[in-house]
Amino acid sequence: MGHAGSHWGECKDCKMWQIEPDASLADNTMGLCIHHDLKTYDLRVSGNSGCDSFAPGKPARAEGAGAVPGEKG
Repeated sequence: MGHAGSHWGECKDCKMWQIEPDASLADNTMGLCIHHDLKTYDLRVSGNSGCDSFAPGKPARAEGAGAVPGEKG
């Protein structure tokens, strides 16, 4: 599956990427993918990760989004 004709993009530019409220939009910032197809996996990704389910927009922000899955308070 290639990128031609897909909606591929980086997490730091995706509204389905959830990061800490005070986190910067950077390649090495870690957050959670909250895409409805992937949310159940607690997928932790960096700002320069990307996929073909990209949804352009400002990332979501929530306390605990940068934590290691399973270690949230």
